[in-house]
Amino acid sequence: MIKKLLSIVFITITCKTITAQSFSLTYPFSSVTSTTGVIDPTPAPTAVGITSGSFTAVGLYPNSSTSNVFSFQGWPAGATPSSNVTFTGSLDPAKYFEIVLTPQSNYVVSLTNMYFYMNRSSTAARHWAVRTNKDGYVANLPATSLGVGTGTVITVQGGNTFFWSDWAVTTTSANIANDLCKVDFLGSNFTNQFMPFNIRIHAWDGTSTAGSWRIDSVAINGTATFSMSVGLPTLTHDINANFKLYPNPSNDGIVMLEATQNNINTIDILNSLGAVVISQKGNLSNKVKLDVTTLPLGTYFVKITSDTKFTTKKLIITK
Repeated sequence: MIKKLLSIVFITITCKTITAQSFSLTYPFSSVTSTTGVIDPTPAPTAVGITSGSFTAVGLYPNSSTSNVFSFQGWPAGATPSSNVTFTGSLDPAKYFEIVLTPQSNYVVSLTNMYFYMNRSSTAARHWAVRTNKDGYVANLPATSLGVGTGTVITVQGGNTFFWSDWAVTTTSANIANDLCKVDFLGSNFTNQFMPFNIRIHAWDGTSTAGSWRIDSVAINGTATFSMSVGLPTLTHDINANFKLYPNPSNDGIVMLEATQNNINTIDILNSLGAVVISQKGNLSNKVKLDVTTLPLGTYFVKITSDTKFTTKKLIITK
């Protein structure tokens, strides 16, 4: 009997043990061509604990200008020909490359850093930076240029903005190996997160919007931590939630969601373990019909997300 009790205790402790696994998500862009559009068709990398999306070009030309890399035109101009000091452009928040990384159910994810090779045509953008949804895309992430030796043309300004320092240097073989960029994910915004990471790369200050600015061989590193308790402490009914659910309880499988805000981009329905069982994404209106006829009766949580903000409300299904 004592042995049996000890076995039960051991199993219980084992199930609750938190285990962290390192991952490195690598994007080679090997399936990109000049006709594949704005979404990288290369199969997204996989890792335990995190779901990775495909890179997307937003606000830019409709196809990559070069195969096997992510290379697009349409970035903001602002550089002065033959000058390394005169720039009049600025980051355009509507033009960027984006990747979305989503922690899986019962996992929290910490990001550490991201590496990528960058290159450009002779008229393309000469400044670039990385931002995320964790602060509403306000601040550039800490940046490091890893180029070494003769031909290095990338420096860092203000600790967070990459700069192509020589107007005369283009994508020559002498510089390819020196175009490695690194950004660091520092602080609580990137530690033990269960909400998605939206990572955006912005470029600006070319001499022409027709210049091609590109990335290649992107690697995003971090850890995914498993725990049976993930989601349980965080899924609570928010009495100040800025949306209504009716009827609630629901007994016919149809629930109306009516929000006071207009910029909803995700509606998730989660079970009591924190797993997403129904999800709607996109530019959603503030009044949405939710079909929950496929869900068993019980208690759920409806979560609406807008950029970095989210609220939850309890939903009871009694059908």
